[in-house]
Amino acid sequence: MTALLIALWFWSFDRVEPPWAVLVGDDGAVVEVPVDQLPANARPGDRLRTPAGPVVGDREARRARIVARLARLAGLASTSPVGHRSAVSRRRPDHFARRAQREGYAARSVYKLEEIDRRVGLIRRGMRVLDLGCSPGSWLQYAAAAVGPKGRVVGLDLKPVEVAGGAHVRAEVADAFETPPDVLLEWGGGAYDLVLSDMAPATSGNRLADHARSIDLCRRALSVAEGVLTPGGAFVCKVFEGEDAPALADDVRQRFERFKRIKPKGTRSESVELFFVAQGFRAGQGT
Repeated sequence: MTALLIALWFWSFDRVEPPWAVLVGDDGAVVEVPVDQLPANARPGDRLRTPAGPVVGDREARRARIVARLARLAGLASTSPVGHRSAVSRRRPDHFARRAQREGYAARSVYKLEEIDRRVGLIRRGMRVLDLGCSPGSWLQYAAAAVGPKGRVVGLDLKPVEVAGGAHVRAEVADAFETPPDVLLEWGGGAYDLVLSDMAPATSGNRLADHARSIDLCRRALSVAEGVLTPGGAFVCKVFEGEDAPALADDVRQRFERFKRIKPKGTRSESVELFFVAQGFRAGQGT
């Protein structure tokens, strides 16, 4: 590895796959480097003199290259039979989908939350949890069991969600971004210990546009969390990878004591999604 790093003069920062950053050398070699070894302001698309060196290049030129690359990939996907087969395969039930069906969960996404919980100790008995965009309800089910009957779980979605988790769980048909914080607090019986958001935009096939919409959803979810979280509370949101994700991560870090990027095993291999997991809410630290 050391010899390889010395031999190559420039690296292209291709993408983030937490906890790794994927770098591509000028000769086509690919290496994975821990994200914390990169410059603090590095973004996918940057040219790096070394994995720990200064960022080289113009931001607008970088954006133009990314747009051109995405357009080319979108054109290939629309005409490629391989792309069609990939889309078909994503609709087939996989191990996690079959397991969710056996265990009575509404969707395979439950195992993403389960892994996050296991890795960071997210949910405890007696907590109050708010689930934004809770359909189809698997995260509600998991949170309800994890907090127990002395806890409280409230889910919001634009469409009805059937709740099977006990009297301490409720699902409301409501717009998470239009519901006043005092109403959310009333439904939960007080400030929340945890705000979850598994929301994602309806994908268009344009990764740049989908990424921008994902970032917007996360920022709005973060705003809701700031209005209802108890000091020391936690926040989880799903985000699509892209060049604006690091700026969002910085904003989340300002508001919480601890922050992680997690890509659970339940995430499909072709997916660009990952989860920002933040704990230790610093009330009043928003900008």
